[in-house]
Amino acid sequence: MRAPLRRTAAASAVALLTLPGLTACTPEIGAAIGLSVDESGQPVAVLAWCTPRPPDVVLLFDADADDHHPRHTEWDWPGREYTVPDDATTPATVPLTGFPPSRLPDGVVNFEMYAATEDNSFSSDDVRFRVDDLARLSPGSVLVIDYQQEAEPARELSLDQFTRRGAEQC
Repeated sequence: MRAPLRRTAAASAVALLTLPGLTACTPEIGAAIGLSVDESGQPVAVLAWCTPRPPDVVLLFDADADDHHPRHTEWDWPGREYTVPDDATTPATVPLTGFPPSRLPDGVVNFEMYAATEDNSFSSDDVRFRVDDLARLSPGSVLVIDYQQEAEPARELSLDQFTRRGAEQC
């Protein structure tokens, strides 16, 4: 009788320890991210969130790379992780300093960007784009991916529409 009780207790303990680890891999979406340009044409990440605090970092990487973390890409250019100021208010822009690089390696044409917290408590949706997409953007327009559609087409929103999108993430 003691052995089944011990196994049950051990299984419960393993489940309790495993569950947070599994859920930590897929944080909840609590923010929206988009791509825009500032008045000088500099690319910026645009963030809007519905959580009590902003994301900590914007991550930008080669969307076609096997490893989708900017620290592990095979090519190098400055500023693949961009810090979001602690006191940022929604909506916020984060300059993508050093992007686009002056030269990209052959085959690097698609980029992906998302925002996340260091403690993995929430992240943003993501946006995929090409450097060519920057030419059609104007200050105040925000390129996003529409996940409501099966094909996930890119589209532009006004800053007000984008801010509402971020508020609806929670």
